[in-house]
Amino acid sequence: MGSRSPTRFLNSVTRPVAVLDFKESLDAICRPQFPAASWAQRRVPVLAISGGVDSMALAFLFSELQKTFPGLQLGSYPTHPACAVTVDHSLRPESADEAREVARTVRGMGSIKSMVRAIRWRDLRRRGIDPATLPNIESLSRRLRYRWLGLTCRALKSPFLFTAHHEDDQYETLLMRLLAGHGYRGLQGIRSANDMPETDGIYGVHKSGLLVDQKSPQPLVNFRPTVRETKKLRHIFTDDKDAGGGDVMLDWDSLDGIHFHPQTPPANEPLLPYLTPLSTEDGGVQVYRPLLGFGKDRLRATCEANGIPWFEDSTNQDETMTRRNAVRHLVGNYTLPRALQKPAVLAMCHRSQRRRRLEEAEARRLLVRAAVARDFDSCAGTLIIDPPTLGARDIGSGRPRRLHDDARREARRPHQRLIAALATRHLMSFVTPEKSLPAPSTVGTVVDRLFPDLAPEPPTGAPAAFSFSGVLFDPIVRPGTPTKWLLSRAPYRSSLPAPDFSVDWRDCSTPPPTDEESTSGLLDTWAEKSHGWRRLVHPKMWDGRYWISLASCVSERFHVRPYRADRAREFRASLPPKTRARLEDLLKHYAPGKVRTTLPALYRADTGSGDERERVRDEHLEMLALPSLGIRLDGLDRWVKYEISYKKVDATLLGGGRGTSSRGPLVGYRGTVGLSRRRRLQRMRHP
Repeated sequence: MGSRSPTRFLNSVTRPVAVLDFKESLDAICRPQFPAASWAQRRVPVLAISGGVDSMALAFLFSELQKTFPGLQLGSYPTHPACAVTVDHSLRPESADEAREVARTVRGMGSIKSMVRAIRWRDLRRRGIDPATLPNIESLSRRLRYRWLGLTCRALKSPFLFTAHHEDDQYETLLMRLLAGHGYRGLQGIRSANDMPETDGIYGVHKSGLLVDQKSPQPLVNFRPTVRETKKLRHIFTDDKDAGGGDVMLDWDSLDGIHFHPQTPPANEPLLPYLTPLSTEDGGVQVYRPLLGFGKDRLRATCEANGIPWFEDSTNQDETMTRRNAVRHLVGNYTLPRALQKPAVLAMCHRSQRRRRLEEAEARRLLVRAAVARDFDSCAGTLIIDPPTLGARDIGSGRPRRLHDDARREARRPHQRLIAALATRHLMSFVTPEKSLPAPSTVGTVVDRLFPDLAPEPPTGAPAAFSFSGVLFDPIVRPGTPTKWLLSRAPYRSSLPAPDFSVDWRDCSTPPPTDEESTSGLLDTWAEKSHGWRRLVHPKMWDGRYWISLASCVSERFHVRPYRADRAREFRASLPPKTRARLEDLLKHYAPGKVRTTLPALYRADTGSGDERERVRDEHLEMLALPSLGIRLDGLDRWVKYEISYKKVDATLLGGGRGTSSRGPLVGYRGTVGLSRRRRLQRMRHP
């Protein structure tokens, strides 16, 4: 426990963090999660408290903040009293007692609840392995800790988690990345707000949860207009109707027919079979770090000034245990060159962050203004793109050619390639099954094909299909038109098992836990429903793209696996003629070629009562439905039901038309037109 000497904070350098300063930091990073929402229920701020001086300062500041501002609102959510969660990693004998003492201390602050979650490591200990001896114990503990915190947030229906990362943590992170040789894109440090990491596949935590919430009788977020707004809209519509004098097709007794959603469904083409798009997910838990602007000395002074005890983890003082401990020892015991001291490194971090923000904004402008993302189909997980021309000179623009045009264009090419790479990553995010997107420096080969005018060498021959990072790029070549590309999930490799999740309800048992779930005790079990129906409590992620939920009233074993042509023959033969014809049309127009092999299909295993951990062979599966296409066997909903949605995507990049402006390339440097240049142009146009 640290010292409480008043000389540590009664000076002009090290002073405690004031509540108002803390509130300003919170307001700066807590942006509304759903700006279009008209109303939201109260939420519980969840605090990740380890017991160190930084996390205890966070708990104290939150306690004082909610006492000072009883109606505190974070983002667009009114709040309940905060809840502190302490994760016991069970790596030291005294860790359990320390966790309970931390929880007791936090409860003593008066306005914060607390709880302890323990990682038991059952699977490893059962095999006689001490988890503390694992070489990757730091990364493994981090992953399990975030998953526990994410599940706790979901149980408390909290959309935000607050951690106690501070300025010194930022400094140490930047030094480690400098030692690793990162460029400026890797020197941006810890973000003040981002989606919760290490929680992929957990519904309601990782970029999901809104659709289920909106189906509940009392949703936590309401997007419908309030009564006052409804009356105001009714008056506006009535005035417009009276002023226009014409018939207005509107139900004046209700606004149920008005959709307040930012996305507008595309017009239905008469020659294509209509397929209702799948809803895309949204929501999840955000991680906020309000203490990044405060140094550890100020947090220590905050605890000392207010008599808040903290607990020092002895493993943090061992400089041989982790790289961060070694960097912390180096910073605390040696004087580094001025360029590596905290002010210089943090200033470099801010410059890197600003540069990245500008580059990302430029990439988004390229996608929106040029309408690159033409047609996104959530049912098949495909995206048609129309890449613009970036590097070539616009011959028909009428712009006079200048002496150094070629040199200037060549100098802009690296920046244009970077912006094109960032834009390509945004496009890949719509269809890729990967958990993380590739680094911009690795997307160069894709940029060469999508933007051939930026390639070092002009392309030879017709464009060909290729795969990259789980995405298949298939060219759409038509005479007289620029090449478009169809992006879809890459075909599955025969050397790797296809994505599969199963539910075995033959013996009323829970789904088999993975090693990670057994280690941490994180299980999503099914629950009994009325009239003998069983269902999954939360949807499951399939292939990194689809969220699927199952319910059944029979004791069978079900699988969700990719579409297989050999299993589909029997499935088609079992369909009525009209449904069979519709399936043929849907596959032809929405899932041509290899795309259909990536569609999710619902199967029933016809094997005996084998071990549910064993992988069922494909010949023992009977296809029941293609959930994303809305095709199923007749009468299937009497004994098994399913719901399916697509992962969260950035819908703001979709739609719109390409402008006809002749201002030249959208990407790259565009110099301002000064007085001297205007005069030269006038002389050239009017000699």
